[in-house]
Amino acid sequence: MTLLLSYRPLLFASLAWIALAFASPAFAQNEGRSDLDEAMVKRIDAQTAQDLQEVTALLESAIAKGLDEENQAFANKMLGAVSLQKGKAIAEQIQQAGARGFRTLRNEAIDALETAVKHDPTLADAHLLIARLNILPGGNKTRARQAATAAIQQLGDNDRQRAEALVLRALLQDDDAARLEDFDRAIKADPQSVPAHQGRAMLRMQNGDTEAALEDMQKLLELTPENSAVVTEAVRALLRLERIDEAEKMLSDALSDQPRGELYRLRAVIYQSQGKTDDALEDLTKALTLDKRDFAALLMRAEILLGQDDAKGARRDVVEALKIQPNSVQGIMMRSMLAVEEGRMADAINDMQLLVASVPDNTAFALQLANYFQLDNRPRRAIDVIDTVLKREPDNWRALRMRADAQLSTSEHDKAVADYSKALETINKEENQEGLEASKSGILNNLAWVLATSPDESLRNGERAVELANEACELTEFKEAHILSTLAAAYAETGDFEKAREWSEKAVAAGTKDENEQLDQLKLELESYKKDTPWREKQDVQENAVPILSPEDIIDT
Repeated sequence: MTLLLSYRPLLFASLAWIALAFASPAFAQNEGRSDLDEAMVKRIDAQTAQDLQEVTALLESAIAKGLDEENQAFANKMLGAVSLQKGKAIAEQIQQAGARGFRTLRNEAIDALETAVKHDPTLADAHLLIARLNILPGGNKTRARQAATAAIQQLGDNDRQRAEALVLRALLQDDDAARLEDFDRAIKADPQSVPAHQGRAMLRMQNGDTEAALEDMQKLLELTPENSAVVTEAVRALLRLERIDEAEKMLSDALSDQPRGELYRLRAVIYQSQGKTDDALEDLTKALTLDKRDFAALLMRAEILLGQDDAKGARRDVVEALKIQPNSVQGIMMRSMLAVEEGRMADAINDMQLLVASVPDNTAFALQLANYFQLDNRPRRAIDVIDTVLKREPDNWRALRMRADAQLSTSEHDKAVADYSKALETINKEENQEGLEASKSGILNNLAWVLATSPDESLRNGERAVELANEACELTEFKEAHILSTLAAAYAETGDFEKAREWSEKAVAAGTKDENEQLDQLKLELESYKKDTPWREKQDVQENAVPILSPEDIIDT
């Protein structure tokens, strides 16, 4: 009895302690333990997205109900891992989904991944995938940059993935300096990173640092020797640096290892620039042997053949090129040039009208059309086209000079003088005069010719003509027969026939040497000066009134 009595208080105490223990906060915080245990069991056999969703729901329930500190940390870790797995699985479906399901899947994948990093911020893979998905169309660029930065911070010494994350962030930077810094860090983390070298090369090229870009390209050639695109960019970089021999050698070395059409075509460009047209043709033929539908090679070969007076061969290539790209601007332009060479001006004009109609604001197309009208003895049609250009570009010296040339053909000398004068004033304002010598000498010469030879006495100005013609001769080193002829006409207008005869004889000599097509007129001018008679010239071209047939009405030749 004593024992029983002494035992009861102990029993009551134990029951009280157990009740107290289960009522304590520690046990209250573990109410989600059963859900956590069930989630752990289901996680072992989870195979499908539905399985993972059930695991996720159990883990979220466990956390919501309450877990102790250790189990809370474990549940968060597990929820992060499961959400990452789910996000990856959804992301893998995006490529097969097509445009219609792309956005839905991308959003579902991001939601899962955001859940992953919310519960486990150390998941670098999740941060990286969030960044990749957000750089896709419609994504959040700012979030992508934040995620890439988080991945970089979590990756530690994982060089390959760290480089990948740095390259990704570099592509998302708004500042070139920050972008370059990320590429530099990526290459330091992984010197073999192809995307890092490629990205830095492109950035350096855009910023004009061609020499440094070339260093990256040469490294890329070591890493990916089979990559013809890298060879192409490296060659172009060398060409920008005017290191022609190195570019040619690089192409030849690459072609010995990997004969590629684009490389043959690029070497053909180099050969053509060096005047090695036969070598260029050989390379283009090789390119077309490898790919008979190489559009660029066909047009390039057509251009060379046209320059060699092989109209038949050029036409063959142009026809084939336009079968590949019927609406190609380059193809139609080449076809028009071929038509001019063959004297088929209606075809040439129709092609240029087609281009002008397609791109009404393209000044080059409009001026080429005006030029064709001039060649076809339709100066008034040319003037109409040029007027349209000058309405939107009143200071275009090329258009002014071309309209002045057409106005000479219509005997509108006063208008021609005004346009030549404005063209000269405008071209003199060009900041970079290098390369403009030929154009400027042409304007000077034509203006001087009108001032010296116009039948309109009120327009003639011998002294001004001498000044302009002398400048034109200096720009052409006194070698052009027709410009020497203008200087002679200018002196004749001033009454200095001795100098007129001197320069006219030089013009005839230069014309004879060069087999100038205007040699007969040059001789007639000299005879005039021998008689102390100034030269007068009034062009009045009979406007070609033959209708320009549409392409449908022209017999294909």
